[in-house]
Amino acid sequence: MLSSSYLQNINRSRERIESLQRKIATGNRIEKPSDSPVGASRIMRLSNQISRSDTYLNNIANSLDFLNDTTISLESLQNETLGISEKLVQVTNDSNAGNFDSFADQIDLTLKNMLNLANTESQGKFIFGGTDFSAQPFGTTSDGLSIEVKAKDLSGENFVKTAPNITQKININGAEIFSTAIKQLGNLDVNAAVGDVVSASSQIYNAEGSQFNLNTTYTKTAANTYSLSYDIIDGGGASVFAAAPAVKTLVFNSANGSLESVNGQTDFTFNIKSSGNKIDFNFELTSLSQQNAVSAVSFSANQKMDIFNTLIAIRDNLRNGIKPTIDQTDAVRDFNSRLLDKITEAGNIIRQMTDLEEMHKNQKLYSEELIAKEKEVDIPQAIIDLQNEDYHLQMAYKVSAMILPKSLLNYL
Repeated sequence: MLSSSYLQNINRSRERIESLQRKIATGNRIEKPSDSPVGASRIMRLSNQISRSDTYLNNIANSLDFLNDTTISLESLQNETLGISEKLVQVTNDSNAGNFDSFADQIDLTLKNMLNLANTESQGKFIFGGTDFSAQPFGTTSDGLSIEVKAKDLSGENFVKTAPNITQKININGAEIFSTAIKQLGNLDVNAAVGDVVSASSQIYNAEGSQFNLNTTYTKTAANTYSLSYDIIDGGGASVFAAAPAVKTLVFNSANGSLESVNGQTDFTFNIKSSGNKIDFNFELTSLSQQNAVSAVSFSANQKMDIFNTLIAIRDNLRNGIKPTIDQTDAVRDFNSRLLDKITEAGNIIRQMTDLEEMHKNQKLYSEELIAKEKEVDIPQAIIDLQNEDYHLQMAYKVSAMILPKSLLNYL
């Protein structure tokens, strides 16, 4: 029993010496959880925090690359638009009346450049394609006479998680820049009887600048509930739709009158399209409400025609010796203003992401320092402990040599 106890103590002493030697060599005082359960738990928590920071930093890095590509494309589009504005000023000068074909060629080249920029890719995604990455956002119509939206949903928004409680939008979608958006403004009377009808009409334009009428009809079907039907009428008084578009159900909040849902969904924007008539725009209901007031609804459009088909119209008119109209010149100017707004928006997102990136880097560095401090070996103390442990081991050897029974070999 005595010899067994001595041997166990010697083995444990050897293990402690080996452990101290490794800690001195590696500078790491925690080799396994049992070395310091509290310290090991703290290191695990900090390591998990570093892992989360790495995930957020990776999201931010990819997003910043995408946003920087977006900004470059927007700035290039703006440069092209400024060039067009200069040409439109020049073409109004009577001394350039004989150069209309040359100006038309320049605008055609700019149009192609802008179309390419609108279809720019970043990280395998179309920058202005919304959430549809399967096809280029824009392309020519089958007759080659105008440009149309090819993507299913230009208005889609892409989000990434950049912090535990922060989800950031990282794209400027194509609908925000290029698409025509028509808003329904005003209010419906909360006191209206079931069956009451409110109608409104507005002029709209297709890709070729032809005029149509958009008619909307709201019918109260229940408390805080209306049905919406709409139609588009051409110059001959006929509907552009072969079959009436599906009726939509609008539900308003009973307390504050704000729009609560459209067909049970919280997306209050939908696309209206008639490819045969080259009509394509987004219809927004966000600004429509229900109030204790007489019903009054109106329309607001961000543009008559999209920039691509405006440039096509200008180019074709120049080839026919016709100067750009004031509306066309205004459309180019308004598009430039919209680009400036979106460049500013992208810049703001980049600044927010950069701030978050710096925060995560600092948090990661701080966590790494805490882990290093938790693992850090007090080298002078460890050397003293090693010397003491070695001294005790040597003494144990001497004592055991004196008191433990001699083996048969000692007598040979």
